[in-house]
Amino acid sequence: MSGLSIENRLEICKKCPIYSKGRCNSNLWINPDTNEVSTYSKPGFIRGCNCLISVKAKSPYNHCIAGKW
Repeated sequence: MSGLSIENRLEICKKCPIYSKGRCNSNLWINPDTNEVSTYSKPGFIRGCNCLISVKAKSPYNHCIAGKW
């Protein structure tokens, strides 16, 4: 686990530009280094995984696809 509490993970996600209504928006791509967002795939960008963040953040075996936790 990243060492972050569930609450810390949730706060990080809520501040993420691809956070949408409790999910990691799979209609958007994010550059994990710059936080730039795109509506289409670009080199160096990662597509949102569409996870239900409140569930994913609870598991010590899960991680943020953009490397934020």
